[in-house]
Amino acid sequence: MKNLATQRPVLFAVLVLLILEAIVFGALLISKLAGIPLLSLDLPMLLLNAIFAAILIGVMRWWKETGFTVPSQWKNLRFLIIPLVLLIGPTLFLQPQFPPLDRAIILVIVTLLIGFQEEAIFRGVLLRTFMPRGTMQAVFISAALFGIIHVNSFLVGRDPLFIVSQIIASFLGAIGLGALRIRMNTIVPLVLLHALNDFLQFSATGGLEAGEVALYISILKIVLGGLIALYGLYLLRGHRDDTSTEE
Repeated sequence: MKNLATQRPVLFAVLVLLILEAIVFGALLISKLAGIPLLSLDLPMLLLNAIFAAILIGVMRWWKETGFTVPSQWKNLRFLIIPLVLLIGPTLFLQPQFPPLDRAIILVIVTLLIGFQEEAIFRGVLLRTFMPRGTMQAVFISAALFGIIHVNSFLVGRDPLFIVSQIIASFLGAIGLGALRIRMNTIVPLVLLHALNDFLQFSATGGLEAGEVALYISILKIVLGGLIALYGLYLLRGHRDDTSTEE
């Protein structure tokens, strides 16, 4: 598997995305055959994605390479301040309706799973896979793949306009997250940041099952994604191209 990633990175990335898609379509098939709402299968899908990410990294022995480093190896954590302000501040301004405790616990689990599997696969495995092509290319390719995977949101009945904005914002935001992953030599804070951001957004927009979403939220997502992308490009200025994390 590691040889495939290093020797044929594009094919490897396609296979990873196909496995993720297979999980989604498997859930769709179960939903249709058993008459179960697709959203009720969201947690099992996330668990499968998280297990897949962990197995993939474990088989390749890429825990350190994908950013799961010990705290003593973390660097430049101050770079998280701006993303925290940009992501968390505006969401709090939307006055999210915090769910009851039992639902909040489920939402915490769901968002942690989302944070882990998306960061581990896209800012971990796929970013590392394309690093031999250069830091900037690796960041942009992994960000593009991250945007593409959000097309799946069309399958759960969310607002189409919101999904389009989510795809664009995910691509833009992933540029900043990729830069943070490289400059901080860790992925762990990004998992937590991702989970916190999703928790607040789901609370503000009505949760995973939200239908129509206000237009200004879609616009805000793109604007914030753009700002985070610019911040990521700033962090990567002059960064040397290699296959390792920052020295």
